[in-house]
Amino acid sequence: MSARRGATTGDRSSRRAHPSKLPLSRARTQAASSKRSWWLDHLNYIGRKYSLLEFLEDGITSFVDRNATRLFDVFAGTGTVGWHFKRLGYTVTANDIQYYAYCLNRAFVGLNRPPAFTRLREVMGLGSARRGPAEVLEAVNAIRSRRGFIFKNYCPGGSSTPKRFYFSDRNGQRCDGIRTQLEAWRDEGVLTEGEYYYLMASLIVAMDRVANTASVYAAYLKRLKSTARKDFVLNPVPVSAGTGRHPVHHRNGSELVSRIPCDILYMDPPYNQRQYCTNYHVLETIAAYDRPRLSGVTGLRPYDEQRSDFCVKVKALGALNTMVGRARARYVFLSYNSEGLMSRREILGVLGSYGKVDVKTKRYPRFRADADGANRNYKADSVTEYLFRLNKE
Repeated sequence: MSARRGATTGDRSSRRAHPSKLPLSRARTQAASSKRSWWLDHLNYIGRKYSLLEFLEDGITSFVDRNATRLFDVFAGTGTVGWHFKRLGYTVTANDIQYYAYCLNRAFVGLNRPPAFTRLREVMGLGSARRGPAEVLEAVNAIRSRRGFIFKNYCPGGSSTPKRFYFSDRNGQRCDGIRTQLEAWRDEGVLTEGEYYYLMASLIVAMDRVANTASVYAAYLKRLKSTARKDFVLNPVPVSAGTGRHPVHHRNGSELVSRIPCDILYMDPPYNQRQYCTNYHVLETIAAYDRPRLSGVTGLRPYDEQRSDFCVKVKALGALNTMVGRARARYVFLSYNSEGLMSRREILGVLGSYGKVDVKTKRYPRFRADADGANRNYKADSVTEYLFRLNKE
């Protein structure tokens, strides 16, 4: 049974104070002092923006007026940007067409506080919620292993041909055990939706940290590396404290953008020809747990419906023009870099047809999928991050 159910949601537990009552200087301090924000920088994710948050914050907040308080992160990925701006007092809407990313954002952005797990504590015989989620996660970590879909198809001891080395046999079986139990608890009403996605986010990140890959899942290593031999551990999720409703969607961004009124549209699309649906297909299968028909040496799942036009050079500019034209936002921000399929001049040409546009830049170290970079010929050790800023008014 597929785990994909709700595609749009938000936390309705409390009423949010207006952002103008939360000075950005104070909120900025709160965001910077988070003891658990490092967690978001430990995902093997191309394009993650954790190290660029200060650059993005300054670039966005200095361009918009104070009444611009609704931010729509249409290509949310790991949720880092939405998580950060929610902590700054913005009302955030997040979206991603990848289901594993939807799960992460349901926890990182959609929740305003860690769940209580009231019913699950009763079922598992745990104590009060005073310890927070830690006690629940300890119990979930101890769930009995199972030889399920992940073990059979992504582990060397499984039944796939050829044998795949994405995870150790033990981690694959533990993942199957936990993943199966989460679905059962959800079906039985033991977990609320917020609790379910909190545990899902923790599991996805835990599995990513023990994956036997150079970084992305387009290939696996031929032998288990040291980190892949370690047992994965579910840890507490860095929920972005807040109030009010912060909806999360699982839709095609190009179609959804015309339906979400906002003040600020933040776009962080793919910038090269590598489709995210193939780079992270294993995480997608762990999240959806829909037992798809796999193909090829790497065990790819069907992904035609998740392909992005931003990954095709002859289609990228058209995709950008379509989204900006459909956007129901006064301000549009586009994150991109100097090695993308679209040139700086081309992007300025498209955005300039809609209003006043400029671009901020920042040099930063290149994301290297290989541990030491020895297996690739890189053009340079750093790239330039662009933040294109458009005022459509």
